[in-house]
Formats: sequence, structure tokens, C-alpha cells
Amino acid sequence: MKTNTKLIAIAKNEAAYLPQWIYHHFSIGFDEIEIYINDTTDNSIAICEKIQKNYSNLTFHLADKLRLESIKENRSFQISAYNNSLHHSSDSTHLMALDLDEYLICKNMNESLQSLLERQSSPDCLSFLWYSDDYSSKKSFSHPLQSENTIYRMDHVKTISKLTSKVHSCSHHNFIYKKEERVINLLGGTIIRLDDNINTQSRRSKLMKHQLNALSAESTEPWFVLHCIYKSEEEYLASLCRGRGHNNDQRPLKVNRWGMSPYPFYPQEPIHWHPSKTRIDQYKIGFKNFIQENSLTEEMHIAKSLLKESTIFLADLLKDQPHLRNDHKKIFAGTKYA
Repeated sequence: MKTNTKLIAIAKNEAAYLPQWIYHHFSIGFDEIEIYINDTTDNSIAICEKIQKNYSNLTFHLADKLRLESIKENRSFQISAYNNSLHHSSDSTHLMALDLDEYLICKNMNESLQSLLERQSSPDCLSFLWYSDDYSSKKSFSHPLQSENTIYRMDHVKTISKLTSKVHSCSHHNFIYKKEERVINLLGGTIIRLDDNINTQSRRSKLMKHQLNALSAESTEPWFVLHCIYKSEEEYLASLCRGRGHNNDQRPLKVNRWGMSPYPFYPQEPIHWHPSKTRIDQYKIGFKNFIQENSLTEEMHIAKSLLKESTIFLADLLKDQPHLRNDHKKIFAGTKYA
């Protein structure tokens, strides 16, 4: 069966990451990408407009109206955006939602998404475990994929689902189905079935520890999601300024983080992931060509400068409201504000 896969995301002041994220997911085989830009003061729109000139399969929305409606109705804007896309995806066979710091990865970088879905065509959905990047601070705006990577297994998943009559709606990590007991949900690239009665929680959004501990301690699954939480200290601190307004949390900082320190809910030894240097070099050349093809060099310079300004905003905020450092000690662990 010919698949038509759509990837959706929300984006707030993440222009510095849009080109890499879009390039990556088109390169692994997504057919369409749809982005809901909201509450944004950077040059995300200009970047998307330039890319869209060459890639008509990129769609973006100025989604502040939907965001404000969601806040007024006490709904998660993020889920509202996902469900809006779900209801307008009649031409798609599969749907997935990722954040701009999440990259769907084939471990060996040798299989397309189309091939994976053809190989695992029976399940209703495939879920992919999160693996975080290394919390040891890296150079700002480093390439997310290297030939040598230190990553850490986490316990949540992100999911791609067939769009059939079984699907009711979207959630943050998985999909909600009309009859949950009939859903076949595999861990992507494996034959492990995910089931809340056996090895998962919260509609198969989070793996239980006994299932996690049964996985290889030295390697990822064939497919996984690289969750670039930390990047550099500068970028991590800037990310805190985006807050969590998309989920109706109006506090000025993104408080569901734990600093430049290990993931506290499933502490793990590092996994060393070494994709082929040749494939990584080809990937980087492809991204460089993507930047040139879409005339994004100057826009990227602007985006990175604006992101750096976020760290100045944070410094001023903490100076004006020093209690925030004490109120949210956890999110500053391992940083200069610890």
C-alpha cells in the first residue's frame, strides 16, 4: 500500500531549529509537514515561507486564534492543533506529532519511513521511545546528529498512527482510539506489543520499568525519537523562556525540565550510538544544500541572534524576580543559575 505520511508540530520562537527539523523529516520520508506557529516574535514565518516556495508539501498556520480560543475554553492548544490537523488529513494514511526538539531516527540511517511502514503494515500504530541528548553542555547550535553520539533512554514514546475509523483523537504521546482494547500498537521496528495491561501506562504513552529494563542496555531499538532537551547550556536556558502556554500553564518559565542533569524519572547509563560516518557526512551535506537551496543563511543568522537574546531576557527576569530561581531550583540544576 502506498503511504502518505503527515507530520505535525507546534512552534513558538523556534526559528533556529525549523530548517534542520524540516530537512530531517523530509529526508527520512515524511510526505507532508504541517506546523502551527503561535505566540511567536522571531522569524519563523519568514523561514517557512522561503522553504514553502520549494516544498509545497510544507504547510504552516498562524495559529494564535486557535491558541486564544483554546485558552479561553481551558483546552490544551497543543492538542487542539493536533486534532485540527487530524480532522483535515483525509488524504493522509498516517499521522505523527513531534515537537521541534524531537527527531524520528532510524538507528542505522539505512531505512526510510515508507519502508518501515510497509514492513510493519499490520499494527494500528508504531511508537518510538524517547532518547535524550547528552546533558554535558555542547557548543551552541551543534548539529544534532554526529557519527559519535551519547544518548540516554527515557520512558515516554511518540507515535505514528494509521488514519482509520478506529482513531478518535490525538494525545501528547499517542492516539486515542474508539475501542482501545482492539488496538495493535508495536514499539517501532520491533515485535514488542504495547498494552496498558502488560507493559505501558496512560494509553501506551509511557513504558513501565520492567519493559524498559528488558530492552538492550547497550543499543537503541531500530527506530527511536532523539529528544534534544539539552543542546548547549545557552540553548537550554533559552528554551526555558518559551514556557508552557500551549498547555495552559501561564508561568513565565518552562517548569517541566530538570536542568542540565540526568532525567530523574528513569536514570540510565549512557548508550553510545555510532551511525555510519559516511551517512552522517552525506546527511550534513544534504542539510547544507537545503540551506542554500532555500536561501536561509541570513534567516538562520537572525534566528540564532534572537535566540541568544532570550538568554538576556532570562537574566533580566531572574534579576527582577529573584524568587524564581528558588521557586524553580530544579530547572536550573547544572547551569550557571544553580
